[in-house]
Amino acid sequence: MPRYFFHTRDGENVEMDDEGTELPNEKAAKDAAKELLAGLNLEKLPNGDHMELAVVVKDDAGADIYTVTLNLDGH
Repeated sequence: MPRYFFHTRDGENVEMDDEGTELPNEKAAKDAAKELLAGLNLEKLPNGDHMELAVVVKDDAGADIYTVTLNLDGH
């Protein structure tokens, strides 16, 4: 089963996933990235009027296969 790595970004802060997760295919990895982003959104509060969260999915060869981003801008 392929291994996918889910690196997260909160503004300038990046957390690298060094272990990865075995999933059956890219669709499952994309779905997992969306769920992870939703969970991050529940954990984090905007620092001021702007917040950017992202999950970058890489395959076991290190290639980017998917990025999902959430931007919050308050005025």
